[in-house]
Amino acid sequence: MKDKKILYVEDDLSLIEGLKYTLEKNGFLVDNARTVMEAYQFFQAGQYDLLLLDVTLPDGTGFDICKEVRKTSAVPIIFLTASDEEISIAALQQENPAYWTG
Repeated sequence: MKDKKILYVEDDLSLIEGLKYTLEKNGFLVDNARTVMEAYQFFQAGQYDLLLLDVTLPDGTGFDICKEVRKTSAVPIIFLTASDEEISIAALQQENPAYWTG
């Protein structure tokens, strides 16, 4: 079976290490981008089975990435955020990804 490849977009080092470790320990291949620009570069260079996107990034948002990705791909997208602030449900409904807060 082919390993599943995940693009994990998160800028908080304390969050990156734990989730990346857990995913890799469970057999996933994980690339981590810390900015919107890095995410675009990774996505253009690789094939991913899943995108895990933080909502707030230093140079934009996970919504920006989602909007760009949806122009060319139907890859599953899950938004993850440590923020408990309410975000735009309309923005989520446009692209129909899953959204979890933690």
